[in-house]
Amino acid sequence: MDSPLPVRSPASWRVSPAELLRLLGQRLAHGGGHRTALLAVSLTPADRMLAVARDRCSRAVVAEVARRIGEMLRGGDRYAFASPEEAWVMLADLPSETLAELAGRTLLERLQRPVPVPQGSGPQATIRLQPVIGGAWASAAAGIEPLSMLALASEAAASCRDQGAGRFRLRRARGSPDGSPGQAQMESELGRALDNNELEVHFQPQLDLRTDRCHSAEALIRWRHPDGRMANPESIVAICEKRDLIGQLTRFTLNTALRHVSDWNATGIGITIAVNLSATTLSDPSLPRLVAQALDTWDVPPAQLTLELTESALIRNQRVAAQTMKQLHELGCRLSIDDFGTGYSPYTYLRQFSFDELKIDQAFVRRMSADAADLRIVQSLVALAHTFGMHAVAEGVENQQAQDALRSLGCDFVQGWHLSPALAPADFTAWFAARAANAGLPHGAPTPFPPAGASTTMRVNDRPSR
Repeated sequence: MDSPLPVRSPASWRVSPAELLRLLGQRLAHGGGHRTALLAVSLTPADRMLAVARDRCSRAVVAEVARRIGEMLRGGDRYAFASPEEAWVMLADLPSETLAELAGRTLLERLQRPVPVPQGSGPQATIRLQPVIGGAWASAAAGIEPLSMLALASEAAASCRDQGAGRFRLRRARGSPDGSPGQAQMESELGRALDNNELEVHFQPQLDLRTDRCHSAEALIRWRHPDGRMANPESIVAICEKRDLIGQLTRFTLNTALRHVSDWNATGIGITIAVNLSATTLSDPSLPRLVAQALDTWDVPPAQLTLELTESALIRNQRVAAQTMKQLHELGCRLSIDDFGTGYSPYTYLRQFSFDELKIDQAFVRRMSADAADLRIVQSLVALAHTFGMHAVAEGVENQQAQDALRSLGCDFVQGWHLSPALAPADFTAWFAARAANAGLPHGAPTPFPPAGASTTMRVNDRPSR
């Protein structure tokens, strides 16, 4: 099973270079606060087959490259060929830099696969491309011109080429708010806050749709800036990775979350906690030892810890990721793939890696009641999770209508503001007790995880009831 989602036509996303730059300019000026990225895909000029635009083999290779790009993109994305050796890809409305990196690395992996070429009446042959990809990203209304974005992406591609084929590099466009002078001060203050244990871990409940009980919660980092503002959690992770503090942040989050789980176990609130891991953390070979030590320190059974991994974390270093995940599974921890279905997802990862849980991106969940296509995507992702023996967890549930629809689709767990925002530990304890009392549920440990797909019977061809 390669993909349950609709097959896309590459032609639907292809535009001229001039049109792509025009669209990029619009996105940069009116992007609604989301980020936009531009990828410069450079195919090797050493292969003379690609240097002759009218050559039959060259046309076949370019057509295959176009197909691989087009099948990966989402509705608002576009691509163009500047020449047979260079393609530009615009990624629109990205909620985070992580997705730009995921798209670039996924595309690089696809372009490195053998390309079939025609050989007249003889047997079909294959060639291997030697691509590099440079990327640039910027927030909307950051004062960046399309040509400046293109120059930055092309420079990133050239620097990759200097180091050899098969490389990807993403750069931040100058003028982006994340690169402002105030950023340096925030970085320094965050470092001090980590040293002084001033950060907090809040917990967002997850509801088991089979039992209507709070079975688990996601641990989310929080930091109140000295000026009173709450810092963006994504910014906290980005700063920690930039300043080599991500290991310290991971230890703090993991140990703080497990300390509260230990306390809750003593009072009968035996829930599972999910902790997010960054790409850098997953590449650290000492991670399994850190997790084992934390579990031992707080005397928490490994089955009560779920580790959430993003697709970009897996694609950075698949060999190290596979070994690390194997060791974490051997400890007895659960593994979850986060924000799945964002559009750049290589489904082969679900075969290659062993996950217990698939989290459906909130963008699809929020739109599924108004958009039939998003409803079908959510339905397909629930089915995909169950096909691979995983639980399906939907994020971004904001009303009862969405929760009921997800239940009818067979989704196993949900989280979102309709259930509860992320809560400080004391507030979470009070919320848990109040919900159990109102529902007439015993104030004890939740039931074990049900088999994947056991929450309801899925109606594959029916629209969920309202």
